[in-house]
Amino acid sequence: MEKEPDIKIDDKKLKIIYIIAGAIFLLLIVAFFFSIPKPYNNDQLENNTVLRVIDGDTFEYYDADSAKILKVRLLCVDTPEKREEGYEEATAYLRSLILNKQITLKASVNDKDKYGRLLRYVYVQDWQVTEFVNKMIVDNGYGNLTVIPPETCSEMK
Repeated sequence: MEKEPDIKIDDKKLKIIYIIAGAIFLLLIVAFFFSIPKPYNNDQLENNTVLRVIDGDTFEYYDADSAKILKVRLLCVDTPEKREEGYEEATAYLRSLILNKQITLKASVNDKDKYGRLLRYVYVQDWQVTEFVNKMIVDNGYGNLTVIPPETCSEMK
């Protein structure tokens, strides 16, 4: 049996390999850094502007009073969760109603849910007509009316 020859890499070639590997690693770090989304410039945002729709009943908006981006869960509405039938449609519908628009929020009995999201009735002005977003989602079949006591959801009826 013949012995396979040992492959030897001289010091110069080894240094070149390390330099190339290091350069690739550095490029990956730089690429990752630039792929991170930039935070919103709060000076350019209007109050109560919806910035992101998370799913069919949850979104984020800019609150100029607190200068914070807050998360809201629609009161009395339950839409399909990820990987459930109707999730994409409900999310797209909410996005079409409120994304990048100014909204009016109305509190009820409960201020926040167990995840710290604000629980609110949501209204949006569309062509000089005020639309009740929570009710539109239920009425158009994208979600169900969900009453969680002590909430009565009287606004939805």
